Formats: sequence, structure tokens, C-alpha cells
Amino acid sequence: FISVQRYLEDRHAAGTAVVPDAESATNQFLGMIANYVLWPRMLLADWSPAPADVGRAVDEAVTTMLARYGHSTDGPQHS
Repeated sequence: FISVQRYLEDRHAAGTAVVPDAESATNQFLGMIANYVLWPRMLLADWSPAPADVGRAVDEAVTTMLARYGHSTDGPQHS
């Protein structure tokens, strides 16, 4: 958790992302991944997603984070 939060704080400080609340953004990011990878495994004994499916879940979480927090010079930023 802390390493992801620090990464987002660093990206915000560098101006390559707009992440005013890195703790909340970290929770969002890890929550998206855990929703597919962790929670079904905790509740379903036979849940074992293929590595490609896990990779897809992570890619989708990254795409969502970039859409929300990625730095853009084309328009207003979220705060």
C-alpha cells in the first residue's frame, strides 16, 4: 500500500499526474485489482484466474487511474 501511495505522491509532485489525495487514489487502485484477484479467492475455494486474466485486471485498473489522474494539458484538471 505504502509503495503505491508514495509512487502516486511522487508522480503528483513531479507534475506527471494530478493526485491530490494519494491515499484515496491508492485505495481505489488496489481495490479495483483486489475486486477481481483477491476477494473471489477468499470466497470461492476453486477460484484461480489465469495469469492473463489477472494481467487484464491490472491493465484495466491502470487505464482507469490514468483516465482519472493522468496529467493532461488539454483541459481542466480534477482537484
